[in-house]
Amino acid sequence: MRWKAFTAFAATSLITAWAHAKAPTTKAEFCEMAHKPATMRALLADTDNQLSFTNRGGLGDAGVCWWHSMFTRNANYLAIYRPDEPRPNRNEARQIIMDIAANRGVVEIPGFKNLSEFSYAHSSEIQQSLEGGQIVDGGLLFGWVRGVTGNHEIPADELKTRMDQLYMEVSKGIIPYQMLQIEGITAHAWLVVNMKKTANGYILTVHDSNYKGTYNVVYTDGMTQLSDYQAVPYTSRNMMDYASYETALKNFCKRGFTAKDLRESRSKR
Repeated sequence: MRWKAFTAFAATSLITAWAHAKAPTTKAEFCEMAHKPATMRALLADTDNQLSFTNRGGLGDAGVCWWHSMFTRNANYLAIYRPDEPRPNRNEARQIIMDIAANRGVVEIPGFKNLSEFSYAHSSEIQQSLEGGQIVDGGLLFGWVRGVTGNHEIPADELKTRMDQLYMEVSKGIIPYQMLQIEGITAHAWLVVNMKKTANGYILTVHDSNYKGTYNVVYTDGMTQLSDYQAVPYTSRNMMDYASYETALKNFCKRGFTAKDLRESRSKR
């Protein structure tokens, strides 16, 4: 959702500094980067590798944060850019966008050097895809239930367990996708790019689709919700999405198969 309550906090929060991270433009770069968690974190945290536009539109103009976050993570794990090649036409760009959204496999994007450039040129097509995902997953397939069944406040020991588990996941190199349950029937989403232990809790570095870049969120033992947000985070989709990333990596790095190759082989059956 487009959460207006974030505005004051985000303006004063500590913005995390990351070294510039260049998106891969060759197979060798892609296959090497995919095995380096620190590189993938730096890649996703760089605004060049984020969508050029923030969360907007959707049903009731409430935003498409779930799908915006999922698309961003998929693109960082699946895309190789070919800036010296001719740019795709509109139909070709739509197919690239569909492959990224569906987590179908490694995608080659000709004529662009990063996600920001590609999404700026095809913002309307990407926005259309995000809103389509909201309608299908969020409505027809009842995916919206994932965002309304949690609690916006839980016992302190339960939240601590949840944060400890999140830290273990981040420590393994995963960039978790999380929903933030707000009071009522709404939920926001973000990507946890990094996480550090403190004396009495954690500092999360997140990429929030309502903003460009990343910022830090403080969790302190004893909290019953993330106080600046009045919400509780729930990790979602990681096992499913990361299994798809691993499959895509093997198909491409070992066999040379892209999402386009996989689509074409299936169409011939």
